[in-house]
Formats: sequence, C-alpha cells, structure tokens
Amino acid sequence: MQQALLFAIILALASLAGWLWHRERSARLRAAALRQLLDGADALEARLQDYRARMARLKGLLHKLPPDMTAPAMPRVDTEAQVQTALRDVLAHRLWIKRESALASQQALDEAVRAIERTADHLAARLRQLDEASEQLQAAGAGLRTAYQEASTALAARRESGTADDDPGSGSPPAAHH
Repeated sequence: MQQALLFAIILALASLAGWLWHRERSARLRAAALRQLLDGADALEARLQDYRARMARLKGLLHKLPPDMTAPAMPRVDTEAQVQTALRDVLAHRLWIKRESALASQQALDEAVRAIERTADHLAARLRQLDEASEQLQAAGAGLRTAYQEASTALAARRESGTADDDPGSGSPPAAHH
C-alpha cells in the first residue's frame, strides 16, 4: 500500500512537472513570437525608411539625365504613396500586437511573424532591384557625361581651328538651303 501511494505521488509529481514544462515552453514560444513580431516591425519600418531614401536618391539620378530618356521611369520611382501604405500596415501590426497578442493563439502569433517575414523578404528583393537600377543609371549618367565632355572638347577644338561653322558630320561646309 505504501508503494502504491509512493507510486501515485511520483506519478502526480511527474505529471505536474510535465505540465509546468509544457506551460513554460508555451510561454517561451509566445514571448519569442512577440519579440519576433516587434523586432520584425522595427526592422520593416527601418527598411521602408531606407527604401524611401534610396528612391529619393534614384529620383535625383533621374533628374540628372535628359528628361526624354527618364520620363517613362519617373512614375515608377514615385512610390511615396506605397511607402506610406506600408508604414500604415506596420502601424496596424503594432496595434494588433498591443491589442490582441495577449489573447491571440500561438498559431495566430506565428502567422503574424511569417507575414512580417514575407513582407520583409519582398522589400529586400525590391531594394536589390533598386540598387541594380541605381547602378545602371549611374553608369548611363557617366556614359552621357563622357560623351558630352568628348563632344564639348571636339566642338571647342573646331571653334579654335576656325571650323565651327562646318557640319560636324561631313567635315565640309553645309549646303545652302533656300
């Protein structure tokens, strides 16, 4: 009888320990998910601000190039409304965390973490595309500057040699048009 009582006590203690371990594990998972949500929202907001700054730099590059060359690209780099919408979404995530996280299931918290991670991944891909476009524009701008400098140097040389009135393409005086 003492052995049965001792066995029942050990079984009860083991069950209690298992329940406490499960509860502690659930609390750690929940805390980790909340931390990931908050850190993810902070990181996403920082990336959005970085995206906004890069877009402004890209616009500056576009303004340095001839307008007829950059006109088709200008509407695509005017993304302030998109950034504002994304920042409002981040704020909505923060408000959801504040209001609902205490009662949200672990599954809902995990899904919110995945949603922020997907958004961050999508934004990272956009930032890479933006960097590539900036590099291409800088290269195009450098090429145009070089071509402009070469043309200016050639024109100045013609002016100095007294052939400024010549047709640059033929090397002979232009024909008179009536």
